[in-house]
Amino acid sequence: AVKPAFRPRAWTIAGVLVDTATAEFQLPTEIDADRSRLLLTLGSSPLSVIKGLTYQLRVYPYYCTEQASSAAQPLIALYRAQRGLKGITLLKGDPKADIQLAVSLLSRRQRADGGIGYWSSEDWTTPWLSAYAGMTLIEARAVGIAVDDSVLSRLGRYLRASLDDPQPIRAPVIGWYDRMQASLSDKVAAADFLSRLGQAHVAAENELLRNAAQLAWEDRVRLAEVLARRKAFRAARGLLQPIWNTVKVEGRRATVPEAAFSYDHYFTSRVRPVGRLLTATLAVDSANALLGPLVETLVQQSRAGALSPWNTQDYAAAVSALAAFDKKVHAGAARPFTVQGGGRTLFASAGVPVATARLTIGDSSVALTGMLGAGADGKSALRLSLAANGAGSPIYYYLTVQEVPKQRPVNPEDRGIRVERWYEKYDAKQPIVSIAEGELVRVRLRITVPEERQFLIVDDALPAGLEAIDLSLRTASLTPGPGIDEKSRYLTPEDAEGEGEEGARQESQWYYGSWDSGWWSPFDHKEMRDDRVLYSATILWKGTYTMTYLARATTPGTFIRPPAHAEEMYNPAVYGRSDGGSFTVTPK
Repeated sequence: AVKPAFRPRAWTIAGVLVDTATAEFQLPTEIDADRSRLLLTLGSSPLSVIKGLTYQLRVYPYYCTEQASSAAQPLIALYRAQRGLKGITLLKGDPKADIQLAVSLLSRRQRADGGIGYWSSEDWTTPWLSAYAGMTLIEARAVGIAVDDSVLSRLGRYLRASLDDPQPIRAPVIGWYDRMQASLSDKVAAADFLSRLGQAHVAAENELLRNAAQLAWEDRVRLAEVLARRKAFRAARGLLQPIWNTVKVEGRRATVPEAAFSYDHYFTSRVRPVGRLLTATLAVDSANALLGPLVETLVQQSRAGALSPWNTQDYAAAVSALAAFDKKVHAGAARPFTVQGGGRTLFASAGVPVATARLTIGDSSVALTGMLGAGADGKSALRLSLAANGAGSPIYYYLTVQEVPKQRPVNPEDRGIRVERWYEKYDAKQPIVSIAEGELVRVRLRITVPEERQFLIVDDALPAGLEAIDLSLRTASLTPGPGIDEKSRYLTPEDAEGEGEEGARQESQWYYGSWDSGWWSPFDHKEMRDDRVLYSATILWKGTYTMTYLARATTPGTFIRPPAHAEEMYNPAVYGRSDGGSFTVTPK
């Protein structure tokens, strides 16, 4: 496959159109207007926003469990909705293959104890993560995707055991469990999954209700929805009423108090608490006056001057809540609406009577040719005018600019992460940009972070003439490190107890990072693909870290040397890239 010589970037604005509105993208000056495109998705239902989100998400076989679950949820929601509609196309093609891929991926990662591992069946998990993956499996089963009942049964036993006999967390996220709210969040997640599975743990739910004051704001809301599922509406309303009283309606939007975001979960999200409140309110009081303002707050994504403001948790939370709202509150009469930009009409839709279709959703894609003007701080600006006429449902819109730069980037960029990458001959430390076919290349990476970073991903794309070598397939490492025995890696908790206090200390310190050929690395996951190598670190403390791997020159030619890229998975605005250029492989 032909890959772009740069890391694709997208800029998004989403919102609710009642009469007229304007949307303005602040874009880089070096954008190629002819090749960059504006994607528009608009309609009389929140499903329009969900459909727009599918441009951002796909299920890939190398995703972590959280990513695979979050990417599958929009597809499941649209697939369910599309089956109940006539004449409305929400998805291009059949999404069942992607959903089935997510189901297979999560099922294969089930550990011996029933939990779902983060990267594999041998990897760490928590009740929260396992319950999150389990929700995806339940939703997939509900739309007719084959899900092994034994997987759900074992997962249910694991989560029930986490409520009845909780075990210490042995994972890189252990630092978050210094706060009691993390353990309670696990319990609420487990209770929620069991409730959805039809195996409600009523005693655990009641115990959580008694300790509601100690729960995080988001978990109190989630518990209210769990209680409503078993018709305990009085208790659920008792949890939600104080929260409803703190939500302010400003204009058409609901402003959620900052207390909703005070708990720093390891899978952080500023959208998820709002989504939880919307679904819980729908379950407890479907006529509540806050529903409309909450939807508008959830849809609103107007920060088009900030790159990729939402993470995978944000997308999945928005999808779950908007799909629940659409299912409960049907759209009314569709209204005609238009989008104009660059002095011309980019999109127009006529109203559709309710008798013909319950909703209308349309989408379009146009190049930015002739549409860019001068923006603030020397940037380019794309200004759009949106209008809806007549009476009827509000119009939900999702606008995305897919950026293509005029020149492929070759200069390094530091937005909170400094990335350096260079190549050496295998037997020399001199940097090179050319090598003979068949020879080995040592690729070196250096990552510097000024502050602690969480869930950091390093993506190093190789020049097409090089292929990474997977040394893990060898029976012995070429360069064994000082920790080659890796004794503490294999210590079980029982072994650690047998080794005494020192053994327990050794066992706990390897919750972080991984061993690679006898060397300890703070990156706890590494992937060797045919075109790139990726590293993932759950925690990266302030400092400088180096990584190295081998590649072989396989194909003669002059190739693009794409910059290596690093970013925080749940805070993509913190990122960095190395320099780029070209790399030559000379014929043998």
